[in-house]
Amino acid sequence: MLKHRRHSLKWRLTLLFSAAMLILLLFLSIFIFFSTSNLVYQHEQKLLNQKATAIASDLKTEINEEASLRVTYLTRLLTNYADINQSIILIDQNGKQLASIQGANWNKEPQDFYERTLIAKEPVQLPFSSELLFVQITTTTEALEWYFSILLTIILLSSFFTLLLSGIGGYLLSKWGLKPLDQLIQQIHTIFPKQLTQRIHHQHVETEIYELINAFNLLLDRMEEALVSQQRFVTDASHELRTPLSIIEGYVSLLQRWGKNKPEVREEALVALRQECKRLFKLIDDLLSLAKLQDASYLGSVKVVQPLTPLLLEVKQAWLPIFPDQIKLSFEWEESLSLFMDRERIRQLLDILLDNARKYTDEGQVRVRAYRDGEWVHIHVEDTGIGISEKEIPHLFKRFYRVDKSRTRKRGGNGIGLAIAQAIVEDHDGSITIIPSSQQGLCVKVLLKKSDEDQTDL
Repeated sequence: MLKHRRHSLKWRLTLLFSAAMLILLLFLSIFIFFSTSNLVYQHEQKLLNQKATAIASDLKTEINEEASLRVTYLTRLLTNYADINQSIILIDQNGKQLASIQGANWNKEPQDFYERTLIAKEPVQLPFSSELLFVQITTTTEALEWYFSILLTIILLSSFFTLLLSGIGGYLLSKWGLKPLDQLIQQIHTIFPKQLTQRIHHQHVETEIYELINAFNLLLDRMEEALVSQQRFVTDASHELRTPLSIIEGYVSLLQRWGKNKPEVREEALVALRQECKRLFKLIDDLLSLAKLQDASYLGSVKVVQPLTPLLLEVKQAWLPIFPDQIKLSFEWEESLSLFMDRERIRQLLDILLDNARKYTDEGQVRVRAYRDGEWVHIHVEDTGIGISEKEIPHLFKRFYRVDKSRTRKRGGNGIGLAIAQAIVEDHDGSITIIPSSQQGLCVKVLLKKSDEDQTDL
């Protein structure tokens, strides 16, 4: 089933620019039409007022006696000023109509939305009377209909062509502006999973495209690093699994050939098989534990504020019987230490550090200290073991890394313990470092943040 393909960015930008231009032209056209029409109406009103003034002045001269106020005479006088779209009436102070004339096209009601009715009224002071007469001219703007039609046509045509040109110009500008993005897409299409070493080149590009290219190159760096790490992990895991399986296969072959009838050979093979099976189970458990700790979506870790002292006491009681007599195990801790932690994970962390210290210490002591300093709780595990060179220390947290593989296998290590320890500490927003000990061995330093409750006790 084909997926719906969205419009390209060029067309979307063009449509957006055209829509904005359409709205702008709409408001601009409305403003031009109504402002121009208002100016025309004001000019027509001014002319109408001038005409009413002129008629009033002429009537004052023509009407010089009371006998002149006859309807026929007044109508004849007003006829001289007649207009086909106007109505002229002469009224007294009481509103009584003395005379009136109307043009051939006179209509009291406007016929179109832009047609108006304009009124001008001017007083007439007669020389033989103290009463005022009023000349009132009413006109419609029907004569301006052609003008407004032409104006509206010009506005619509100019808006249409402006919108058309802006659409074409917007598309060309967006195509030109997005040309670096098209080149970037073409370069991305040339990158295949087996060519993750290739990077996108950027020269003379805009800031946004530059940032996008840098972000994509950083993504490629992380993908390449993850792929290399995965390949190394698969290779190392395969090697680690192959070794005990090879031993198991060898002993099975031994039993098939002549071990069935020799009790001593059979017993040796069974002990070795059991030992290698335990080693396989331990390796698989470590791999699963490391995978869970490095999976951000894993929800098995539940952290709560807990005191650290009971956990240290539990670890001490569990490990004292395990340590041989030639290795002294000592614990020191401050009271009232508490952490926001997953108790089982921190127990696993301490078990890993003590197990490593026991494996690589032939005689002497292993010292565990826990104390607080500022906002941090320090946990140190220091031994007097065989130690390693300082140049090897930065690699100790890598999966399956071993300084001396034959010696490590002899002591039972698989190179995953410290990687699990680092993942646990990072999951608790802490840090773990290894430094040479003052007593020849190594000192592992773990820093974990104190809980709020612990801080309030200070």
